[in-house]
Parts: sequence; structure tokens; C-alpha cells
Amino acid sequence: MTVVFADVTGSTAMGERSDPEDIRAVLGRYYSIAREVVAEHGGTLEKFIGDAVMAVFGIPLAHGDDADRALAAALMLRERVTADPQTTALRLRIGVNTGEVVAARETAGGDFLITGDAVNIAARLQQHAEEGAILVGERTRRAVAGAFRFGDDQRVAVKGKAAPLSAAALLEQLQGRRVQRAPFLGRATDLAQLDLVARRAFGERRPQLVAISAPAGTGKSRLVEEFAARLGSDVVVATAQCLPYGAAVTFLPLRGLLRGLLRTGADESLVVPLRKAFITAGHNEEDAQRLCTIIGATLGDTRETERRDRDEIFAAWRLLIEVLAAHEPLVVVFEDLHWASDTLLDLVEHVTVSRTSAQLVMIALARPELLDRRPTWGGGRRNFTSLALEPLSSDTRSSWASSCAPTRSTGALARRTTTSSYPTRCTRPCSPASTVFQPRSARCWSTPRSPAAPHEPRQ
Repeated sequence: MTVVFADVTGSTAMGERSDPEDIRAVLGRYYSIAREVVAEHGGTLEKFIGDAVMAVFGIPLAHGDDADRALAAALMLRERVTADPQTTALRLRIGVNTGEVVAARETAGGDFLITGDAVNIAARLQQHAEEGAILVGERTRRAVAGAFRFGDDQRVAVKGKAAPLSAAALLEQLQGRRVQRAPFLGRATDLAQLDLVARRAFGERRPQLVAISAPAGTGKSRLVEEFAARLGSDVVVATAQCLPYGAAVTFLPLRGLLRGLLRTGADESLVVPLRKAFITAGHNEEDAQRLCTIIGATLGDTRETERRDRDEIFAAWRLLIEVLAAHEPLVVVFEDLHWASDTLLDLVEHVTVSRTSAQLVMIALARPELLDRRPTWGGGRRNFTSLALEPLSSDTRSSWASSCAPTRSTGALARRTTTSSYPTRCTRPCSPASTVFQPRSARCWSTPRSPAAPHEPRQ
């Protein structure tokens, strides 16, 4: 389970110089934001302690990515508190830690009582975090490896601990998890089909839409990664990563997509390059500013988005993609589209109907359940390609096992790998589902545990 502690810095001094009713109103808004953010990410708000908030992820409902959810919630809490006019003066410091806890439901209120060393460490990390910082424990960082970027490792001496704690400041959430990949096998035909689609789109300036559908762990993302790696350096590849949490922020995945389209870093402003893109395409200053405002509204909070006309938003995003694709080859990837909200799905469908001649390939990755929500997805469109990835053959899985496993164990692992055609996830906090259907023994074969390093379950 992952624990998040958030505290307001300087609250004592603020209370001394402000009216108690004003303080109550500000903290009340802060509590409301915290409650919304934690719920959006699938966590439980355990309690408020003065001006501090304690949230837990993994109780009462456990997910395979509770540590990811906790860090994403911490980032969004800090952002929402800073952006809200009523709480913009507040400065948070946050501590996050993962570990085993004891949880008991109180019979009177029905709330959970969470105790354990993981809770104490999260509270200590919060106390040692700098103003505005999110300090994360070692085990949480291992659980989210490749999905977030952290600062340098710190050694934090806390009371009651014989040795200093390992911690690092959370800097940002990355677009796509960076993990060590297994060999890419068995998808040559699918890769060739994507190559053909790209050649037609870029050579004939005819936009193409590709839908890749398969169960989790089949290798949809890996296939697109290999495809993107074969493209030239002049091709822009931008990804919108849909998530199983944060659905209340409808257009959240578009933030990463816009940064990819404009080739900007996480700390760079989007306004200037966005306005420049429209002006370069021939729009005047007034129209460029209006379009920037519309697109910018989808990157803020939901209330601002609701003030904008839906058709206006859809048209602005489609125009942006067409403008960029008119000047350079562009690949737009919508990852895990089955998790998108209905409104975002409508926008994606609108954007993928391109009206101009452009060097554009749009790829939608989704599990089969997307077709339960949208049975006609992609149907009746020109230049539409549908790929349904199938499980790899027994020979391919055996070849994969032979290339990954230690030599003396190859035979046994290959036999065990070819016994199942269904993906299974390892409970160890290593990499997510790989490009082949791997049994648990194969997933962690290359890093066997030792008595000194227990095989810890992912929390």
C-alpha cells in the first residue's frame, strides 16, 4: 500500500495574521481539492489532521499501479492547489512511501485505521520535504520505475531509525514507462503493415488511421515503439496516454500530446510555440490567440473547459494537428484509448477525420472492450486499417525464452513459457506487461531473488 502525507507550510504564521473565518474558508477549499484528487486517482482519504492530509492507495480496493496513482495524485494536488484562486497562496510539502500496513475498519464510523512503519516513514518524509516539494521513499520509486522522473538520491536522518532513509524529490510524470525491453519477436508482418501505411501517408500526403486492438500484455505499445524507432528523425511522434484514473479531468491525456506535437519540455511554456504554429500556417494574430485560448482551456481544470463550446474545442484540435502535419510528417498515438472518457473518445473520432492533404498517421491502441463502448469505431472511413494482434506462436515464445534466460536454464524456461497463451503479470515491481505472453517465471528469471533481497509484492 502507498501512503501520501500532504501538509501546508507556514500555516501557523498565516493563522496569526488572518481572520479565523478566512483561514477556515481557505482550508475548506484545500480539503475539497484533496478529496476530489484522491478520489479521481482511486485512493482513499484516510483523515485530515489540522492542515495535513493523509491518503492511502491500495485500500480498500487494490490496483496494480497504486504507487503510480499515489504519485500522480500528489502532483495533481500540488498543481490544483496552486491553480485555484482561493488556495493559490498555500504551499504544500508532501511525503510518499510504500510498504506493508495493518488496516482495520472502525465499527463506529466505518473508516479504516491504518498503522505500520510505512505510514510513519511517509509522515517523516513529508516533514523533511522542502516547501513545494514531493519527497518519495525508495520502495515507491522502485515500484514506479521508468514512469516518473526523480531528483538525486538523498539520505534523510529521522528520529527512531538506525540508518538514514533513502528518498528523492519527485520532478515529473513521464510520457510512457521506460523499461528494459525483451527481444522483439514475432511481429514482423504487423510491423511491415505499419511501415506500408506510413509510406502511403507520407509519400501520397494521404492521412491514415490505424486501430490496433488486443488484450493487455499482447505488445501493442511495443509494436508502436519499434515502428517509431524505424522512422526518420524528421518525423514527429506525439502520444496521448489515457489512464485508468483521473477521469474527472476529461482532456488530461492531451497535455502530453501537445508537448509532443510542439516538441517542448515539461518545464517550457506551450503558449508561444502554439501561437507560432498557427501564425506560420497563415492565421492572423487575433485568430491564433483565439485558437490558443480554446486549446489551452482543455489543458486546465474541468470548469474552464465546460465554459467552451464542445464543437469549438474539437475543431481547434483538429486544425492544430492538420496545421502541423502540413509542414512535416506526423505520427499521433492515442495509447490505451479504452480508458478514455466518452467526451475524449468523441474528440479523437473528430480529429481522426482529417479534411486536408497531409503527412499524417494516427494510431489508436486499445483493448477489445473499446468496441463494446463504440462498436462502429473506425468503420466507414477512408484510409482506415485495423490490426488485431494475436498471441505469439509456441515457437516464437520458445525463441524468446531462449534469448532471455540463462543458458543452463533455457530448456526448462522455454518449456514453461510455451505452456500458456495468456498474459500474466509478475507481482514484483519490475516492468509492465511485455510484448510476449510470459508466465511469471519468465518475467523475473533474469533477476533471481536472494535471501537478502526478498521478492516483494508490488503495492
